[in-house]
Amino acid sequence: MYTFGVDAPYGDQWDAIWPLFVEMRAGTLDFADFYAFHNEHRIFFPRLVTFALAALTQWNIRAELLLIWILACLCAANIWRLAVVTGFGAPRNRVPLLLAANVLLFTPVQWENLLWGFQIGFFLPLACMSALPWAACSLRRPLNYLITLGLCLISTFSIASGFAAWLLAAPLLILRDRSANARGQRMWQLLWLAVAVASVAVYFPGYKTPRAHPGLIAAVENPRASFEFFLAYLGNPFSSELGLDLTKLAELAGMALLLPFFGGLFYLVRWRKDGLLLRQALPWISLSSIALLNAFLTMLGRVGFGVSAALQSRYVSFAVMLPIGLIFLGALIWNHWRERKPASAAKVAMGAVPLAIALAALFLCATIHSLKEWRLFQHDRLTGKTLILLNKLVNEPAESARYVHWDWALLQGRAESLDRLDYLRPRPLQSAHIREIAFDAVGETMGKFERFGRSPTGDMAASGWAILPQAGRVADSVVLTYENQAGDPIIFARADVGIDRDDIIKQGQGSIYRRCGWRKKWKANDIPADTKRIGFWAFDAEDGRAFSIGSVAL
Repeated sequence: MYTFGVDAPYGDQWDAIWPLFVEMRAGTLDFADFYAFHNEHRIFFPRLVTFALAALTQWNIRAELLLIWILACLCAANIWRLAVVTGFGAPRNRVPLLLAANVLLFTPVQWENLLWGFQIGFFLPLACMSALPWAACSLRRPLNYLITLGLCLISTFSIASGFAAWLLAAPLLILRDRSANARGQRMWQLLWLAVAVASVAVYFPGYKTPRAHPGLIAAVENPRASFEFFLAYLGNPFSSELGLDLTKLAELAGMALLLPFFGGLFYLVRWRKDGLLLRQALPWISLSSIALLNAFLTMLGRVGFGVSAALQSRYVSFAVMLPIGLIFLGALIWNHWRERKPASAAKVAMGAVPLAIALAALFLCATIHSLKEWRLFQHDRLTGKTLILLNKLVNEPAESARYVHWDWALLQGRAESLDRLDYLRPRPLQSAHIREIAFDAVGETMGKFERFGRSPTGDMAASGWAILPQAGRVADSVVLTYENQAGDPIIFARADVGIDRDDIIKQGQGSIYRRCGWRKKWKANDIPADTKRIGFWAFDAEDGRAFSIGSVAL
């Protein structure tokens, strides 16, 4: 995360977090700015946390990534604590299960959540939801009610699906208090329920369906697509490019997880009179239900985008809660079954082994496949950072906005406001004279300009390759310059880097530089008519440096 994270805002950060700094600078920042909707989410707590971090670090995005890592570790601690309070007290009983759970929890398949600081809004409610089972079941009254109240409120006002927290905690609190004093139990239950209802009541006023988002009616109009979306969401961590349709593979994996889950529910219903088994198993049902409820709620809002929308990397963090819960739930049921009917338990276990091996193989393939996404995501964010640094100097086509934000014209003004706050590092370039940021490569091969062509109308094109060996990645962009009358190179254009160049790998540069090719076209009137030479520079957006990779005389 530290290596591939990029210290530059991206996407929703410009819409949901940037306004806070504007209001702060104007002296008008208030509660409503934190409480405002972002799409269908009231991200009050993520905004609050992000703003505090930004104030301490001048909005260093890596600080947000560090917090995401800490929140992931809190999820791991919650799973460990739940294992302890549900009968996995001996280390030899829980360590192998915790190892498997943490392999799932810290999967690189969720690269988007781990590399985008805005995803505090996913991991904060996940940390709260994963704490609910042990807090509800192991703490004494009133602590169990008070702590679960706080966790549910944080979850509700962090993400739209945060309402699921109330549904996760309520059955566990009722189970915990069945034998308690009826009067005290009723009072706390009524208070807890009142806060739950109030949180829903204050959530929706002012809500409007986000522009370009499908309405809830899409889920009702196409129940088959809705079910497929639900399954694909659950199977997302196990889908990868194996020559099969990704969506169908995810749906099969989702079904393979649902079957043992409902099998476990059936077993618990059959042995519902065994109080100890229920007390140990229901918290894991609750943990697994984090995935089920989030899959359902996400389906309601996103199925209109198509079933493939369920395969977003960001959903993996919630989806893995189903297999994690199944690992411990399966261990509890198998131990219980083995004590009573060892022969039939052994047969079921043998049948479950091939399923577990198949899912493990799919998960391994998905993990390996996801690793390339880390580098691609980093390169896109660094390309976006280059756009921010050069936004005053070059005219970018509208499609370039995708690297930073969907509205390039809007972004330019917002970038200037962050620059005034010293929240951009390095600062956007104020001068088009590239010699101010030009550095010697000190013997390193940074790339090469290879081809140049001119059309009959005078339009020009060039291509080549560019890398940053000291950083171990392809160049973040290629900057083009023309020489003025004084022979001074002046920035006038930028080129994306990302064309596959297997020939460069064969030259011994390394597979990490495969996508180091670039190509750029420009019109004759983009440069002065008396230009004598065009220069090409590999650009490092992290340090704001440029390295010459060649030039051509006109």
